[in-house]
Amino acid sequence: MPRKNKSLFVAEPTVCYPLRAAAVILLALCPLVLFGQNATADPEENSSSIIRNAPAAIATPATALPPIRIGLIGDQTFAVDIQAAYGVLQQGVNALSSQPLDVVLHVGDLVESSETPAQVTALFNQATGILDQLPVPWYLTAGDHDVNPPVFQQDSPDHSREQLFQQLYGQRVPAFAVHPWYSFDMQGFHFISLYSFGALFSDSRFGNIFLSQVYDDQFAFLQADLAAHASARGIIVWVHQPLWYHASGWQRVHNLLKKYPVAAVISGHLHYNQTAGVFDGIHYLSVGATGGLKKNGSRRAGDVDHVSVLTVSDQGVESLNLIALDGQPLTPTPRVDMDRVQALDVQLGNFFDFSQVNPVFTKNNQLVSDCTSGAPATIQIAEIGDPIDRPLDVQINFSGQGASLSNPGFPPGQCQQVISGTECVLARTARTFISNYSSVDIDTFDGPLWTSGLSGNASPGTPLNFNIKTTFNGKSGTLFLQTNVSTTVQACPGAAGVAPSAAQVVSGAKQSVKSLLIKGTTTRH
Repeated sequence: MPRKNKSLFVAEPTVCYPLRAAAVILLALCPLVLFGQNATADPEENSSSIIRNAPAAIATPATALPPIRIGLIGDQTFAVDIQAAYGVLQQGVNALSSQPLDVVLHVGDLVESSETPAQVTALFNQATGILDQLPVPWYLTAGDHDVNPPVFQQDSPDHSREQLFQQLYGQRVPAFAVHPWYSFDMQGFHFISLYSFGALFSDSRFGNIFLSQVYDDQFAFLQADLAAHASARGIIVWVHQPLWYHASGWQRVHNLLKKYPVAAVISGHLHYNQTAGVFDGIHYLSVGATGGLKKNGSRRAGDVDHVSVLTVSDQGVESLNLIALDGQPLTPTPRVDMDRVQALDVQLGNFFDFSQVNPVFTKNNQLVSDCTSGAPATIQIAEIGDPIDRPLDVQINFSGQGASLSNPGFPPGQCQQVISGTECVLARTARTFISNYSSVDIDTFDGPLWTSGLSGNASPGTPLNFNIKTTFNGKSGTLFLQTNVSTTVQACPGAAGVAPSAAQVVSGAKQSVKSLLIKGTTTRH
């Protein structure tokens, strides 16, 4: 009989597991729903872990087997400094080594596949040398930075880096050398490592999402593997990308998984932690970076390195404990908030050309925007709106030696509330045409959101720094994301040179934008 469907996945006939089914039913009646976003209960806890206690009706007998404790390590690559990232990996290994664990899962992005084969091999040996310090066995799933070739092309035919990574890790797990998905057993539990890249350079959020799926050859393996381990105490699946973002591509996988005692599906890739929900008794969750590039904002918005411990019993997931490497408590963030954060991150990414659209020169000891006309220097911030469903506080802070803001402010009618000349609150969706977690299009037809003059006698070469901070109150509390941008004071050329006009500067900015957009398709995360 089909299970009652709680998700966007279509119900299919399901194999019955009485004990697990009873747990799921009783859990659904309980006021606390973990990992999911239940309309009648807040899944957030004021502690560093989320714990699901088995209901009294199915209390664990004294003779029951102990649960399994699984360490989780996030991404190292897509990083500014890979050696610094490996330093964080070492911290994560040290933290997990002090925990009573049975096994550790790495979610992928261990090396940087854009390097030469010799460099990739050296990075692999360095990183695995750190992981080998763990007191328990560890396993990984391949990430995009492990297998994508150096030159960007969606569905690339260049499998050289994929084959290299299979060769390297295949020396440790022979099944991986045959195909980059595999499974293993431990303490009666079954673990399945799925592969995200049947099409190279695919991504379930950015790019062509339709390429991001489990293809037929891997799906056939999954069908046979699950059927062969239907009597496992529990099944844990991990995969680099959260392929469930492409719901139609993941649907048949979920419909298969729910027929078996699958406790959790785990991903990395996002570089922030989030709990995506509990669908048909399966916990979907993503872990954040362990050395990889992070968000610039609050810790709950993804600006923290961490490792995790997942505890699973015969009844399913018991707890998820996040261990932040800054030593402070950290609780999982629900996907509803992280989708908002992601939209804000995309919006703040639009300031890559800030210095080109806001040129500042010095002429006759005055700051000007154009050397020819001598127009006073002006800073404009246009690419800001509220791309989410909550009011958004926008705050702009300035620093620059020898310069100060002059008459900063927001135009009438743009803000729901003006707090000061450098801070206002935008109504939800204000100034926004399109918004999701991969694309944000801001309405700039009515002009900039914020404008300020500049006064002072800053000398050429002086950076003028602006911090743009966006804050909202979400399901899990107050979260913020910010970006730091700058423009550098330039000297107006003398008689021997010709000053660039504002139109020339803007034209140059457009060319830079085009170039960055082309390059950006290889680095977006």
